[in-house]
This record gives sequence, structure tokens and C-alpha cells, in this order.
Amino acid sequence: MEIVKKIAKNIGLLFLVLVILSAGSIGESVVELILPDAYVGLILGIIVRIAIICVLSWLTADKLLKISPEELGIRLKISPLWLVPAIALPATVLLFYVILPGDPYVSGETTLPKALIFAVFGVGLSAGITEEIVFRGVLFRYMQKTLGNKAAVIVPAVFFACAHIMNMEQFDLTDLVLLILAGSSVAVMFTFMALKSKSLLPGMITHSLWNALIIGSIFGVGDIVNGAANKSYIIIPVESSSKLLTGGNFGIEAALPSIIGYIIISVLLCMKKEEK
Repeated sequence: MEIVKKIAKNIGLLFLVLVILSAGSIGESVVELILPDAYVGLILGIIVRIAIICVLSWLTADKLLKISPEELGIRLKISPLWLVPAIALPATVLLFYVILPGDPYVSGETTLPKALIFAVFGVGLSAGITEEIVFRGVLFRYMQKTLGNKAAVIVPAVFFACAHIMNMEQFDLTDLVLLILAGSSVAVMFTFMALKSKSLLPGMITHSLWNALIIGSIFGVGDIVNGAANKSYIIIPVESSSKLLTGGNFGIEAALPSIIGYIIISVLLCMKKEEK
């Protein structure tokens, strides 16, 4: 009977996580409506979104779940070595696509300043901070306490992957399988970062850099980026119709090279000792 109660509480927490993320998105949208300037509205909107989600996550952890800031992973002092996977993962994936047939070119769809601002704020810090504190902080730590490590790693990872289905332009079974596989494996990677470092910061840095470089409108690989038409500043074409290389209608985040990268780092982290 006790396990049923624990499962019910965790299901309730999954819905609460969606409410927290939605509240942040609503706050961002309100700011962008009030401030029509594209740059100011985007930056302040993202700041408001981050603030709302961080505050609601902290209140949920502290008041409702009785999880301390230390347990949550609010720890700023980390080893500089955590920068290695954060930089190596997006750099290696981009390099892989650059050396394939096809010449990168400046598209003219956006300006470099706008691409940089969107990369850093729109998809970099925005997702890097909020998704880590929600998924690898609140959700993972509570499930770890109530259901154990295995469930805490697997359930939020699949939930994280499913949360990105809405980014797909159209439904396709192969694309969906790639998205679930990629989303789950990258979430496991972020979870191991939080688990081994006892901090959310490595995952936030890695997540932010990955988003900024891979889907942030500076570099765009293939025709689709994060489920939308590629309008990046520098476009790296993929002269292949194989979804293993293109990632289907989600983009290279769900392609085989990226998935291999997530898995390799996860395996290496799995063998790493937890930091004190």
C-alpha cells in the first residue's frame, strides 16, 4: 500500500512539473507582449521565465517535498573538468557534420547579433537552467528518495523525451522513436552529471552550450532544427535522406551521431566516482 502512495505522489509531481514549466512560459509571453522590441522582450522574457520556474521549483522542493537546497543540487563549486563534456559534445557533433559532403554557407535568414541573442538566451540559458532544475533537480531527487535510483533515472528521462514531442512538425513513427531514444539518452546523461557531481551546474552548462551551438540559430545542421525549418545564420547542409543522419523532423539532436555522443558520455559518467 505504501508503494502505491509513493507512485501516486510521483504522478502528481509530474503534473506539477508541467504546471511550473507552463507558468514560466506564460510569464515569458506576457513580458514579450508588453515589450514589443524583439531583443529586449526576448531577453527580459527569458529572465522572467527562469525566475518564475526557479522560484516555484525551490518552493516545491523546500515546502512540499522537504528537499534541501544541497539535496536539490544547488552547489556552485564544481571541478573545471566538467567543462570537457560540455564543450566536447557539441563541438564533436558539429565537426562530424562539417566533414560530410556539403559546404556550410551563410544563409541570410537572420543576422549574427540576433542569432547570438537567441542562442544564448532563447534556447541556451532558458532551457539549460529551467529544465535542469525541474527535471534533474526536483523530479529526479524526489523520485530518488521515494522510488530509488533506477526509477529516478528512467522515469524522468522518458518524461523529458515525451515533453519534446510537441516540437515535431508532423507525426512520423520513425521520427518519434528517434526522438524518444535521443531525448531519454540525453536526459540520462544530464542525470548522471547531477548524480556524480552532486550539483545541477554541470548539466546546466552542458545543456546551455549544446542548445546554443546546435539549435540556437548560430549553426544549423540540415533542413530541420529542433522541429522547425532551418533559419540559422550558418547552415551546414546534410546531403542525405537517412533519418539516422538527419534526425527526421526533429533535427540532428535526434540523429545517430548525437545519440552515440549522449551514450558515450553517460557510460563514462556511470564509471566515475561521485564527488564529495
